[in-house]
Amino acid sequence: MPTAVEASIPNPAKAEQIRAKFRQLLDRTNKEHPRPQDVKALSDLLNGNKSLELWRTVYSAGQFAELTINENASAVAGVKECWKYRLASLRKELGHDDAPILEQLLIQQASLCWLKLSLVELRYSIVMKQSITLTLGVYWEKRLTAAQKRFTRACETLARVRKLSRNTRALQFNIAADGGQQINMT
Repeated sequence: MPTAVEASIPNPAKAEQIRAKFRQLLDRTNKEHPRPQDVKALSDLLNGNKSLELWRTVYSAGQFAELTINENASAVAGVKECWKYRLASLRKELGHDDAPILEQLLIQQASLCWLKLSLVELRYSIVMKQSITLTLGVYWEKRLTAAQKRFTRACETLARVRKLSRNTRALQFNIAADGGQQINMT
C-alpha cells in the first residue's frame, strides 16, 4: 500500500504538465509588477503540488547572492565562469552533497564568504599598488578585515556544528521566533 506522500505524487505525464505550468507561471510572475491573479495561481500551484517540490528548480537566496556577486565582480567573463566551477568544487570538498541540511546551508555560507573575501583581497591588492590617501587605505583595511571576520566566523560555525553533530545522534536546534513560539530544527 502506498504511503500518503507516494499517493500524492502525480503520474509522470501529469507531473510534467504541472512542471510546464509552473515554468509558465514563473515566467509571468518573474517581473516587477506581475498580475495578482498570476501570483495567486503560482501560489496555488506550489501549494497544491508540494510533493513535486517545484520550488527547488528556482535559485535559493544564497545561490542568487553567489550569482550576483560573481556577475558584479571586476573580471573577464572566462575568469568568472571558472570561479563558478571553483565555488562548486569548494562546496563539494567541504562535503556539501552528503551533509545534513543545516551543514549544507553553512557550507554555502562559508563558500560565499570565501568568494567575497577573495574579491575584496583582489581589490585591496590593486588599490594598494597605487598612491592612495590615508582615508582610502583605512577604508580598504577595514573592508578586508570585515571580510576576513565573516569568512572565519562562517568556518568556525560550520566546524562547531559538525563537532556537535558527531557527538549527538539527532542534533536539534531550538530557535525562538516572534511571539515566543519555538521552532525546532533537526
